[in-house]
Amino acid sequence: MWPPYHTPRPLVFFYRRPSLLFDRLVAEVAAAKLPLFPYPVEGEDPWKALPCLAPLGLSGMLLAEALPPPEGVRLEPEAREAGVLDLLVPGVAGLVGQFTEGVGLERFLAAHFPGARALWLGPLRPALAPFLRPLGQVSVAGASFAEGDSFLARLPERARGHVVLRGEEVQAVALKADLILYAGGRLSLDNLQPFHAFLALVPLDRALGERVQVVYGLEDLLAYQVRVVLETLGYPL
Repeated sequence: MWPPYHTPRPLVFFYRRPSLLFDRLVAEVAAAKLPLFPYPVEGEDPWKALPCLAPLGLSGMLLAEALPPPEGVRLEPEAREAGVLDLLVPGVAGLVGQFTEGVGLERFLAAHFPGARALWLGPLRPALAPFLRPLGQVSVAGASFAEGDSFLARLPERARGHVVLRGEEVQAVALKADLILYAGGRLSLDNLQPFHAFLALVPLDRALGERVQVVYGLEDLLAYQVRVVLETLGYPL
């Protein structure tokens, strides 16, 4: 049974542009009848609200986009490793920060693709690199070797694959990959094969499924992320 709050506790959701994360969060809170009230706030500087979290009895603050932590926040190991956070929760000793997007991605990969060989296509997101560790090997199509090598350096050594720059190199590595990780930008259909699983970290047309074996979209990742959010708030589903 959930803690017996008489009224739902607000959970502030800061965003700069509309986010599917908020819709998924609201749906999960409603389905589980949790004593939480997700409250969206559009703004550029969420840190201005930090002094209000504990005094106003708020359950926490969720960010649509992860940011480097402000001073005075104690970080969970995952947020410390990533160098960013997207959830702040008031604790006995002050505010605690967590990177729920990264934890959700890691749990998704562990559940669906443990040990898989993957190719990352699109803009590199270094904060997410450590959470690719359930994969057997990760290669990246980078804008430069230095950028790609820096990304792979954040992974366990056993999981570091290749950095490829030219189109023919990307196609050659794609032929050996089980999973395509797509982070946005131009997508060449020449890199997709019928045996590929495809995981989109950004919104994408599901019609792409005609080119690959299976497509997992952003909504699949958000389901895991929202569960991490609620678990951190004290509501494991």
